[in-house]
Amino acid sequence: MYCHKCKKKLDLPNKKVGFKETCFFCEADLHVCKNCRFYLIGKPNDCLIPNTEYIVDREKNNYCEEFSIKDGLDEDNSKSKKDIAKKLFKDLDPDSDHDDSKNGFDSFFKD
Repeated sequence: MYCHKCKKKLDLPNKKVGFKETCFFCEADLHVCKNCRFYLIGKPNDCLIPNTEYIVDREKNNYCEEFSIKDGLDEDNSKSKKDIAKKLFKDLDPDSDHDDSKNGFDSFFKD
């Protein structure tokens, strides 16, 4: 298992994480959504298990009984919702660097 915060490998003797267990290196909570193999941003409640309870803070310990240790580091899941939305909707971002003048409103009124 890897800590979601410090990304260091943790050797857990019985491969189980208690509700209040913390990382040996950075003291971050371990029984959290970001360390669960079912955590997936974009799914309902960011979880692959349907109808799970809503978790407010994905980095704080919780009492989810569906928790299962994630095998390795998954960089895609560590991105925030804001990062994912920015990637998906970059064409709608008014601050983006691309030039819309060629395909914009004025292109409808060419002579």
